[in-house]
Amino acid sequence: MRFLRTLDDGRFAVALEILPPQKALPRVLLRRARLLGGAPQAINVIQRPGRQSSLDASIALHQAGIEPAWHLVTRGRSRAEIESDLEAAATAGIDQVLCILGDHAGTAGPDGPTIREAIAMTRACIPGAFIGATLNQYGRDPEAVIRNLVPKLLAGASYIQTQPVFELSALEGYATAIAREAPETRIIAMAMPLLSEEAAERIEERLGVRLPDALRELLATGDDALAWDAFRATLEQLVAAPFVAGVAIMTFEGDAPPETGERILAALRSAGAID
Repeated sequence: MRFLRTLDDGRFAVALEILPPQKALPRVLLRRARLLGGAPQAINVIQRPGRQSSLDASIALHQAGIEPAWHLVTRGRSRAEIESDLEAAATAGIDQVLCILGDHAGTAGPDGPTIREAIAMTRACIPGAFIGATLNQYGRDPEAVIRNLVPKLLAGASYIQTQPVFELSALEGYATAIAREAPETRIIAMAMPLLSEEAAERIEERLGVRLPDALRELLATGDDALAWDAFRATLEQLVAAPFVAGVAIMTFEGDAPPETGERILAALRSAGAID
């Protein structure tokens, strides 16, 4: 568990979040997982309809010697289905699990577990797992967000992963509340390079927020170098923040080119996130 060991050693941890291919294509999956070379300690595998499942992709990565973080999605799934997946994950040696509702369409079945219940099920089936939950720091009611989060931490989640961070202020209040309610919880901040106005608009629509005016104005210039400077500056803030234990890097593209990986690595080094 390189990711957890990095955190336990008091070092800043780095994960890469990837989209699996539409079907089992090992070369494509490994290419995406190796975008940042050996810098990440874990590879988060997104669960999306019409694609190789996060679990199958995670097992394939584990067999290739790459540490995965399986995204266990509960929306539209029965308790029996989740129990079956947990057993398969345990057998395969998967030991990092991010329990999430999922952003695809679907309704809960009559016996569909809540996220809190899925976390407890994961803890029971894979006792040594490093289990995470998600935090939307852009929620309109911060108190409701914390009330929803705390039971998940009490059920066995020991880290949270945020939505993409573009300014630290949106996260600070939540960090204070989390430290008060569950002080051992690690906060992993998602970070994403945005390189165009179109990308910014799509992220705003997805998150239901307005990005900082300074970032929007910068992207409006169309200056690629300035956009990467903004990403590096965000990483520097995250590395310096005492309440952030690591980052999960997500690219805007589903299959980012090597050049994007190189720019991300340069930004991580400049920010002090990696050597």
